[in-house]
Amino acid sequence: MALANDFSGVWTGWQCPPGQSPQSGKCANLVLELHQRQERICGSHIFATAGATQIDEGNAPSITGTVGSNGIATVIVASNGMRLLVQANVELSLVKGKMQWKRLDQHGGTYLLPQSMHLTRSRHGTLFTPTFEHQLKAVCSTVNAAPATQASPAPMPVPAPQQMPSR
Repeated sequence: MALANDFSGVWTGWQCPPGQSPQSGKCANLVLELHQRQERICGSHIFATAGATQIDEGNAPSITGTVGSNGIATVIVASNGMRLLVQANVELSLVKGKMQWKRLDQHGGTYLLPQSMHLTRSRHGTLFTPTFEHQLKAVCSTVNAAPATQASPAPMPVPAPQQMPSR
């Protein structure tokens, strides 16, 4: 049975200056891979600024949340951008087969995640490596099967940024 608001799949979005095509290298790019089971959502993300000068790659998983009765998903995204580990509250909605990403946190300087972006479902399947995709599916299967502690997560406050260790 397909859900009316099925967020599962790979979603891609581009933010380009006027007149630039996504292939120009002058655009920011967001990729989400989401797994949904009933109202639970789990997944991962990658965001790259224009020219991929800065990249925020999510772990398996970096996105968790639920779809509310209104069909809008409220998720928490663990951002690793700019060598800081912070959480962002994000709202996802589907309109005519397209996804709208809207970051609910208003302080933009501490992480790379975009404030808002339109995404479309990829026709090419996963954009992650096969090993990472396998890990993500396994973790999300466990996360999505766990008993829900509440019907919809309350937006979490964003903790103070923490310095990530050097690689």
